[in-house]
Amino acid sequence: MLVLHNGPALVSSIHQRKGRTGYYITVATPKSLRAKLGNSIRKKVGNTHKEALANRSKVEAEIQRQIGKELNQLSLVEEVQENYRKNDLSELPKDEKEILKDIYQIDFDKEGKPTNPEEVALWEELDGKTTYHQWINKRKMIEGVSKSTVNGWYTKLSKLAKWKGSDYLAELTKSQAIKFKDYLIQKGYEPSSVKNIIGTLNAFWNWGIENEIIEMNIWTGLKKRLPDPEKKALPPKEILDKATIKASTITSLRKEKDYAFLIQRYTACRKGAANGLRHCDIDLNKKTITFTAWEKVVNYEKKRGGKRREKQIRRLKSQKDERTIPMSNALYEAIKDMPLIKDSDDPIWPNRYKSSDDSWGHHHCNEFKNKYGLPSHDLRRFGITALINEGVSPYRIWDVVRHKIPGMSEVTMMYNRPTTQDLIEAMEVIAK
Repeated sequence: MLVLHNGPALVSSIHQRKGRTGYYITVATPKSLRAKLGNSIRKKVGNTHKEALANRSKVEAEIQRQIGKELNQLSLVEEVQENYRKNDLSELPKDEKEILKDIYQIDFDKEGKPTNPEEVALWEELDGKTTYHQWINKRKMIEGVSKSTVNGWYTKLSKLAKWKGSDYLAELTKSQAIKFKDYLIQKGYEPSSVKNIIGTLNAFWNWGIENEIIEMNIWTGLKKRLPDPEKKALPPKEILDKATIKASTITSLRKEKDYAFLIQRYTACRKGAANGLRHCDIDLNKKTITFTAWEKVVNYEKKRGGKRREKQIRRLKSQKDERTIPMSNALYEAIKDMPLIKDSDDPIWPNRYKSSDDSWGHHHCNEFKNKYGLPSHDLRRFGITALINEGVSPYRIWDVVRHKIPGMSEVTMMYNRPTTQDLIEAMEVIAK
């Protein structure tokens, strides 16, 4: 979704074109500009879907500035970005920077403070300084990461910025990093949470060094002696069996089986993988389920009334999580009556999409503890534990559930070619 400065939202979509290679992005043009720019603006964003996702934000920003310029709705920052299309404004010659500052004056309030933080950040960037917001935006444009990952970055970096009292974090020292770690512990954060926060900061500082924004990683070694969370024991197998029967039973209150639960139960997939399935991903004739990334503008009926049109995105944890697996006999028997729409690429449960982080099944799976007596992730834990206890090869475990076992060789994985029978045998172990 593109949003013009003080203007309308512009809906974009990634798609392929018949007879053309690669992936494109198309944005509908505002009515007032269609005579000049046409009904839409289309640009190529990559040769592969992964490349398209990585380039999407950058191309969207270019289209936004192009339309904004025609509508005279560019902000000061957008004007500079449109006129100086450079990733790093600090590399401009000194005299050119001075001309920029003379032309694009910053507004100040009665106390002499700048009224627009974005403009302040722009002038700081001219001097080679950047905020953590700008770091995140650069990574988003290059890496094409999920919304949930970006939300996590903002959450953790904002904690550090609030503690420091500034959005400019590049000049933090090792001593300050240690004090921030102590601050988190004193605030009552669990050691495992502190470890997680420092892990994210450590990765960002490594990125900053690679991009010549930061000189030294001040977070190195600060995770030492911070314990991991204690592993909780699985509930008794009887609870899993009882929950499976309940999910498979139709009652006066439950008009349909809990198919997402059953798919998680018999494949050990993650909750988002099960709840984000499309009709075409389940093939009851071939007895297979395909887990793949997709995005589409979906029309659907909200549970509490009203029609909705929304672009929905299904991301897996990583590109390597894409796979097609055979159904075990138990899974087929459990879902063979599933009301699927033939050849439809619509999601089965569009109401389970959460647009703020592109996640699936959050609310549905949060009810599992009260409804079934176990959290949804225990379904994955039961499946993987069964595979390990039965001595199934770690490469077969990877093939069916995309879970790495310590010690797996990346080189050997390249030559890993399981047969259909290999996968079926692994799936039957999960179903026991």
